[in-house]
Amino acid sequence: MRTNKIINYESILQVLGETGCPFCRFMKNFQAALLQDPTQKEIHHLCNFHTWGIAATQRGPFAAGLFLNVLARQSDAPLASPCDICILLQIEEDRRIREFIGCAQHKLVVQWLRSQAALCMIHGTKLKQGASPVIALTIGAVMERYRTRLAEDLTRLRDEYHPDSADWGLLGHAAEFLASQRGLHP
Repeated sequence: MRTNKIINYESILQVLGETGCPFCRFMKNFQAALLQDPTQKEIHHLCNFHTWGIAATQRGPFAAGLFLNVLARQSDAPLASPCDICILLQIEEDRRIREFIGCAQHKLVVQWLRSQAALCMIHGTKLKQGASPVIALTIGAVMERYRTRLAEDLTRLRDEYHPDSADWGLLGHAAEFLASQRGLHP
């Protein structure tokens, strides 16, 4: 993990024109902001991924202070204490799913769904669960269209592989579709 340039998105609609799943992009940016924000002092419990993320992205003095805080509380904490960053991510993800469903009839969203929409399986499934039957069908069609395109491209890669080609982009898109972006969901 490395530091990322943080973009101050205020709405899921702001990332619809970008490649890949907009929820993954939004949440990855939100997660990077949580890990890189030196004012984030109310962290008492961390999962493996976020512990390493802070170690990799923070300045030494801040990371040391945060880890000292966690160490001081470690003896009192139950072993299964949830990660504070994971909790904040879940709250934000739920908020953005609700925002998108609330804007499903918005002209920009309708246009995006018809043309270039790409959703990972995790976010597409969450959207379908909270959406009206009509929107759920549209989201299902978007996911199927993207799945079909990925399957065709992966089949071509498997059958026509050239060792000198750079195929990480396609493999990364397939991994995102199957499991969302790295580090967002366990």
